[in-house]
Amino acid sequence: MATQPKQHKYPAVNLLNTFTPGTNDQQIGDMLGISRSCVVRWRAVGKTLYEYQADNYAIKLGFHPAEIWHNWLDDAMSIA
Repeated sequence: MATQPKQHKYPAVNLLNTFTPGTNDQQIGDMLGISRSCVVRWRAVGKTLYEYQADNYAIKLGFHPAEIWHNWLDDAMSIA
């Protein structure tokens, strides 16, 4: 049986920090396709995102994930 590759996780707060100050949680949620309450939870509990989620959200905002999470490429190389 083949082992599954390790799923890396990334702090959601890094994604939230890409928004300009003054962008409210509803606007952030609308841009990411999630609810305002989800954004609030991400801030409150230190939510982490799996690589697929992080990649998806970064692309929605026009970023490569490595621009948001600086360890992204190191993590990618560790499973190659």
